[in-house]
Amino acid sequence: MLHRSQGMLAALAALVASSLERQHMPGADPTSWGPNLKETYDTAFRNQLSEDHIVESFMRSDTKSEKWEGKERVIPNKIGRNHSSASIGVGGRLPQAGRQQWKEYRVGARDTYTRVGFERYVMEQTKNKKGAFAEVVATEMELAYEDLLFHRNRVMWGTGSGVLALVNGAHVATTTLELKAPGNITGTILANRYLHGTTDGGMFIAIVTSGGVIEGTAFVEGANADGTDVTLGTAVTCSDNSRVVVATAPDRHSLDKEPEGLLAGIDDSTFVATYHDMSRTTYPSIKSTVITGVGSFSFDAIQQGIDAQMIRTGKTIDFFLCEFAVRRAYLQLLEQDRRYTGADLMSPDGGTKVVKNPAKKIGANRKAITFGDLPMFEDRDAPFAMLFGVNKESWTRFVLAEGEWDDTDGKVMKWVQEFDQWTAFYRMMDNFHCQYPNRNIRWEGIDVDQILVRAA
Repeated sequence: MLHRSQGMLAALAALVASSLERQHMPGADPTSWGPNLKETYDTAFRNQLSEDHIVESFMRSDTKSEKWEGKERVIPNKIGRNHSSASIGVGGRLPQAGRQQWKEYRVGARDTYTRVGFERYVMEQTKNKKGAFAEVVATEMELAYEDLLFHRNRVMWGTGSGVLALVNGAHVATTTLELKAPGNITGTILANRYLHGTTDGGMFIAIVTSGGVIEGTAFVEGANADGTDVTLGTAVTCSDNSRVVVATAPDRHSLDKEPEGLLAGIDDSTFVATYHDMSRTTYPSIKSTVITGVGSFSFDAIQQGIDAQMIRTGKTIDFFLCEFAVRRAYLQLLEQDRRYTGADLMSPDGGTKVVKNPAKKIGANRKAITFGDLPMFEDRDAPFAMLFGVNKESWTRFVLAEGEWDDTDGKVMKWVQEFDQWTAFYRMMDNFHCQYPNRNIRWEGIDVDQILVRAA
């Protein structure tokens, strides 16, 4: 009997415990009710990508701008003096007749495009705030323009070739592409700096031999942190020194089609031997002053370039441009001249004024490190270990189309035939010309501590 009573008591205790447990359990928790809860989205996008386009802004907005006329711009250029001047004395004979020497620059138009596309479903689902926190068409078009400027900033530093890098060694059926010479400039440091992409979307590139043969095309799906290679979505077989360029189709690419930027104009024939139909060998007056093998940076090295230019042309530069490592090398030269006095000794500051007010746009009201009152601006896409001295008045932008979403047929959004899809494309048609390359300067081979950081 006692045994039965104990069993009953144990069962009753278990029942009470179970009842208490149920009483303290929530009737509806976030997990069980989750599908019925709303999510609140911020009304503004958070752009995690770089928006600093210093050189593109200068080349497009701050240079002289002229409308395009005809097939190409033809610019008369004086390349030789009349050397008939002489002293003849009493009864002397007049000097031999002389003349000026002229040669024409010929500048062709170049273009830059970007494009967006939409499925009908996403267009309908994002028409109002109830459907999405941003209307897809307007947002994609706005951000596509921003991304075009990111692309153009790299272009503005180039020669017009469009070469992003060279292939480093022969490859056979591999998705890992080893690279060198970023921007077609000798070197192996951060060779993948101009190639971008993830598995969600990346640049479509072509690999082209020096003879113009396309060895393969692929999407970039990633870039390794040490800068030596990129991962491709498709295996490629290619040759050493083949050129990596932007592609638009398996048989179409941007090689030698980009606008011609700073490195084309500020050159001595190292990168561009014939500049806008003029040979720099035949006409050395259109060579820029180039100081090679600078090595350890110094004030004297900078002054040598400025003096050489003044001797040649009697003109000076307006500002300096360089990559961040070169600016740091210059800041090191200034370190010994920094002084702290009075109250400053209580709170010394190891930084400089450019940290508080970093460069955003050439010519804007901002702080900048200077050399002889000439400002020095840094840019992420500048060639490594080089410093550029720019004479602003020598640069011109020739404009065929200022920049526009195409509406030739009266509509910006264009139907994709056979599909309920729509597309739009934006274009700029222009090119850049340096009338006086010899008024610009380039220093190269500067010893720097290069950091391996890629633009996002």
